[in-house]
Amino acid sequence: MNINPGQLPSYKSLLPVLITQTTCVTMKRSSLSIIVIVMVSLGLLIACGENKKEPAKSETKVTAEDVKQETKEALKTALEYTQQQQDEYQTKIEATIKEYDQKIDELKKKAELLTEEKKAEIDKIIEGLQEKQAAASKKLQELKAASGKAWGDLKDGMDASMKELEGAFAQALSRFK
Repeated sequence: MNINPGQLPSYKSLLPVLITQTTCVTMKRSSLSIIVIVMVSLGLLIACGENKKEPAKSETKVTAEDVKQETKEALKTALEYTQQQQDEYQTKIEATIKEYDQKIDELKKKAELLTEEKKAEIDKIIEGLQEKQAAASKKLQELKAASGKAWGDLKDGMDASMKELEGAFAQALSRFK
C-alpha cells in the first residue's frame, strides 16, 4: 500500500478524534473506578453490619409494683389536669355571668330615662335576660357539683346556655339603639 504524503490526514484534523477517544477511555476508567469504589463500600458496610452487638439490657428489672406506681402517678396527674381545666372553665363562666349582671344593671338605668311605653318594653326584655342569666347560674351550680362524664355533658349544656344569654343580650342592646 502506497500512501502519498498528500493523502495523509493532517495531525490537526486527527486531534479532535484523538481527544474524543482519549476522553471516552478516561470516562470508562472513571466509571469503572466509581463502580469499584461503590462495590467495596457496600461490602464493607455489610461486613460491619454483621458484627453488630445487641445493646446491653438494663441491669435493673421492672416489676409489677413499678408499673402500678407509675400508673397511679399518671392517673393522679391526669385527674389534677382535668380538675384544673374544670376550675378554669367555671371561673371563666362565673366572670361572664357577673359581667352580664353589670350589663343588666346598666340597661335598667338606661330604661329609667325612657318613656313609660318604651320602659315597659325594655323591662320585659330585661326580665327575659334575668331569667336566662338565672338559668345559666343554675347550670353553673350543677356543673360545679358534677364529675366525670356528667361534667362533660353539663358543660355542653352550659355552653349552650351562655350562647343563648349572649344572643338575648345582643338582641336587647339592638332595641336600645
